[in-house]
Amino acid sequence: MKLIQVEAHGFKSFADKVTLKFDGGVVAIIGPNGSGKSNINDAIRWVLGESSYKALRGDNMEDVIFAGSKTEKEMNRAEVTLTFDNKDRAIKIPYDVFTISRVLNRGKGENEYYINGEPAKLKEVKEIAMESGISKSSLAIIGQGTISDIAEATPERRREIFEEASGTSMYRYRKVDAQKKLERTEEALAQISVLVQELEKQVKPLQRQAEKAKIYMEKSDQLKEVEVALLVHDFIFFSERLKELTQQAKEFMLVKEDLEVRLESYNTSLGEKKELLDNLKKSTEEISKELAEINEVIQEMEIRKVKEEKERDLILSGQKNVDPGQKKETLKHSLSVLNQNIISYKEFIKEKNEQLNELEIKSVKYNSDISEFSRLYNIENDKLNKVKNKIEVIQDQMTNKSSLAKGTKIIVENQHLFKGYEGLVSELIQIDKDYIRAIEVVLSSAAQHIVVDEPETATAAINFLKANNGGKATFIPLSSISPRFVAEQHIVVAQTQEGFLGVASELVTTKKRYEVLKRFLLGNVLVCDTIESAVRLHSLLEKKYTVVTLDGDIIRIGGVMTGGQASQTVSAFSLEDQIKELESFIQPLEKNISTLKEQISKLEFEKQTALSLISNYMAEKNSYEVKLAEDTEEFDKLSLLYSQISNEKITFESNVDFTKMINENLARKSDLSVQLRTQKEILRTTEEQYYQTIVKKNELDEELKQLLDENGKKIGDKARAETIIDSAKKRLSEQYGLLFETAQQYYKPDIDFDVARKLVENLKQDIRELGHINLEAIQQLEEVQTRYDEVKTQEDQIIVAKKTIEEAINEMDKMIVERITETVNLVNGEFKFVFGKMFGGGMAEIRYTDPDNILESGIDVIAQPPGKAIKNLKLFSGGEKALIAISLLFSLLKAKPLPLCILDEVEAALDEANVIRFAEFLQSLKKDTQFIVITHRQGTMERADKLYGATMQKRGVTTFFGVNLVEAKELIKEEGK
Repeated sequence: MKLIQVEAHGFKSFADKVTLKFDGGVVAIIGPNGSGKSNINDAIRWVLGESSYKALRGDNMEDVIFAGSKTEKEMNRAEVTLTFDNKDRAIKIPYDVFTISRVLNRGKGENEYYINGEPAKLKEVKEIAMESGISKSSLAIIGQGTISDIAEATPERRREIFEEASGTSMYRYRKVDAQKKLERTEEALAQISVLVQELEKQVKPLQRQAEKAKIYMEKSDQLKEVEVALLVHDFIFFSERLKELTQQAKEFMLVKEDLEVRLESYNTSLGEKKELLDNLKKSTEEISKELAEINEVIQEMEIRKVKEEKERDLILSGQKNVDPGQKKETLKHSLSVLNQNIISYKEFIKEKNEQLNELEIKSVKYNSDISEFSRLYNIENDKLNKVKNKIEVIQDQMTNKSSLAKGTKIIVENQHLFKGYEGLVSELIQIDKDYIRAIEVVLSSAAQHIVVDEPETATAAINFLKANNGGKATFIPLSSISPRFVAEQHIVVAQTQEGFLGVASELVTTKKRYEVLKRFLLGNVLVCDTIESAVRLHSLLEKKYTVVTLDGDIIRIGGVMTGGQASQTVSAFSLEDQIKELESFIQPLEKNISTLKEQISKLEFEKQTALSLISNYMAEKNSYEVKLAEDTEEFDKLSLLYSQISNEKITFESNVDFTKMINENLARKSDLSVQLRTQKEILRTTEEQYYQTIVKKNELDEELKQLLDENGKKIGDKARAETIIDSAKKRLSEQYGLLFETAQQYYKPDIDFDVARKLVENLKQDIRELGHINLEAIQQLEEVQTRYDEVKTQEDQIIVAKKTIEEAINEMDKMIVERITETVNLVNGEFKFVFGKMFGGGMAEIRYTDPDNILESGIDVIAQPPGKAIKNLKLFSGGEKALIAISLLFSLLKAKPLPLCILDEVEAALDEANVIRFAEFLQSLKKDTQFIVITHRQGTMERADKLYGATMQKRGVTTFFGVNLVEAKELIKEEGK
């Protein structure tokens, strides 16, 4: 294989397209410093997969694109293509000639690779480079000023060089891939083994459940056959019975109506008689009352008559000596004393009334104030209770996850079963209270989504829900999601718009682990203050992003708008904040309540004091009112007596009237007695008729009661018949899915129904004793068994794959050891020869740093130029280090020739004699290796097979052209000026 052409355009200083052709042998590229000749080396390294911008002498990868000059504009694209001759099939691809290209566009940041013009992956390019031995880790491409680095390299870096030379770097590269694959395989095996164990745990109980289900189904089929026959029998029998009872109910109604008519007649008669009795009783009582009053009047008149007669007799006989004047003076004095007492009592009572009125007014005021403070107390207490209730509701929601969907709640409660469980979205994202409404609307139900580490955890959780009839839940595996973004130019535009608040993902916080979750859910959502600003921004950004407002109005990608006033709900994102906010209200409320209670207690005390005074004043007032009444009564009596004494004579005529009045009352008494006897007789007769009617009515009532009792039993029988019929139809329909017409095929008239009923009870008992039956167990067992077989097969396949990978790794290790050993031995022999040739003697050797572990051992280089002691390579001069490195390079090329070697001023530090030796060695090796040498040394140019000159005819733009030795010398002179 050999490089036959390099084409570059837009790469570094190659603003104009550059094409260099190579025929093999030694090609030297010359030119003044700064002419861009070393950019050919960088271009070839870049195409072969170099990813370090520092290795390409830049600050970032876009530095490889032509940056412009005073005369040329900057370019936006760099492209380099290498063309290889592959007739010897050094590269195992079916082409005699193939190309490798790499393209980079400014601003995109993505490299494009092509093989023969077809898009390719970097991995494919690297494999070709490693297969040919010209990868970046080999000595095939040595950059400017780096030759001495080989001498100073670590043993591990030298190991890489020898692996490239021996062709084992491909194995090492593939081994790394195999080890990664082995890790993934072991992880997959661990996961699937857990799944196998889980399925094994499910199979055994399902086998028991399936066996019970089979027994259940057998007994259920037997039960169906017998019970359906019984149900059909019951339906037929009780349908006939229902017809009989319906006819009897019609007959009952006729008899009942007749009895009710007769009872109504008796009730009417009783009402009339009752009214008559009441009137008779009332008039009898009135007559009796009048008789009693007349008797009292007669008795009182007789007493007064006797008293008057005695008084008259005393006066007439002179036994009673009355001095009217003396008695009158005594009465006058008593009347004066009583009058003073009455005036005093009235003044005292008036004073107490005034005091009582004042206290009553205060009492009313106390009641009003207590009522108002009690009202305020109740309001504050109600507020406190509402706050506490809200806290309890939120705490219950936090503790019991009551707002979660069934499936989500089950997974949360059983999270310990899933190692990769991370939490709910609402638990992992923290939102400032100003943005809760907006973010909550965007996330919607996603707030209840369950975050897990990877799809396998989600799969296990879903299977768990299925196995336990647990409903559904949505899972977000962190390893499967990618962040979403708003393009930088769109953010710049948005920031110029009034009302734009930011990207939603930047307005929330979360742990670093969940950054990808935050950006996945909210990375392409913009937040505005109002719906108007949201509409403007959404339109300005061509409807490419979702925009949401602080009020929760939302405009989705494409233009669909949702908004309005939604009912207030407890946000899943602010439960703890809401509890803290509510708790902040409790202390002020409790303080207000305590103050109000103190005010009420104080008013109650003052009110009770007033009531106590009112009670005392009332008692005093009542006492004086009694005294006032007594003295007033005495005053009236004495005043009457005083008036009587003032008369000059005592009259006796009044006694005549008493006799006349007594006789009149006795006559009235006789009349009333006759009326009373007549009235009582009428009352007795009427009562007898009334009670006879009651007896007859009671007999009818009893007859109706018996009739109703009998009908009640029949109604019960009818209801029972209807219930049995309905129950039979319902059980036939719901239990067995049969209509009566269809079920009749099971009916067997000759069946022993008592035996059948006993059998039904026994079968039902057997079924009950089976306990809980999972009717889906048979299907579930089949599914789980199938799943188990599939998973077990996968486990076996993974075990085989793991073993295959391990065997492949062991085989690669064996191949690496064999080839590296062979290469080190061959190079060691050549190194001693080449070193002696280049240094004119001396000793050099290659050794393992760990001979017991050749697979991983680093490689040391031991060198002792003539006349010098063995020492660390870093202590040699720059020229010596370069010569040692060149000696090692030539030794490697002699032992394991590379198809291509690019050397960029590697001989710069050598003296002229060593430059000539260097150039002659190139000529001796060119049969097996194609050399491209970037140089400014005459000894190298003189011994090159072909020369290319590099110049900058336009400032900053490199141009190549073929030159002869004379022209080359001129270029060298130009460089020296």
